[in-house]
Amino acid sequence: MAFYDEIGGKDFVISFTKDPRSDFGVFAKGYFHAASTLAGGLLLRIGFRDFDAYPVVFLYRHSLELYLKNIIYKAALLMAFKHMDDIDAKLYNTHDLTVLSEKAAMILQRLFPGDASLRQFSKEIVKISSEFSDIDASSSAYRYPVDRTGNPSTRPNQVVNLGALHRTMSELLEKMDTLDFGLQVETSQAQEIYEILNEL
Repeated sequence: MAFYDEIGGKDFVISFTKDPRSDFGVFAKGYFHAASTLAGGLLLRIGFRDFDAYPVVFLYRHSLELYLKNIIYKAALLMAFKHMDDIDAKLYNTHDLTVLSEKAAMILQRLFPGDASLRQFSKEIVKISSEFSDIDASSSAYRYPVDRTGNPSTRPNQVVNLGALHRTMSELLEKMDTLDFGLQVETSQAQEIYEILNEL
């Protein structure tokens, strides 16, 4: 098969963990690094074509969405929620950054009520998610020229500054990656306990 016949150690693996829901942060990191690499390359050029930047917007947005869903899942593990399927259905069916960021912020505040820096960071997440929703409400604007009804997927002549987008999202997603590491440490034991109880 065409995708398997090369030799030379350039393979990559996916779907190798016991619970793929714990991989939201890994996927988020992949899209973040891809966006950052692509944006950095474009910003080094004297100029670039408009359409060269469209994938950057999508990759940054998708990374943010995955990090938000990751916070919600990790919190579910940490709090040992029993109805993970209910959470699955709700997360799979929304791309709304505003809703996801508000939920993630509420969860973080309840899990860590005394952490003032995390409370401030939660506000930053909500603010930037809201601003991103303004340029791409449903994760389709920079993937397709039209929405599901055939209308333009963005406002006419919508302008986004690549340098500002790159700087803002890099700073935010670096912090979210650090947060993911902290939540992973917090949830590792809770996940083991959850799996043991789930076998009863």
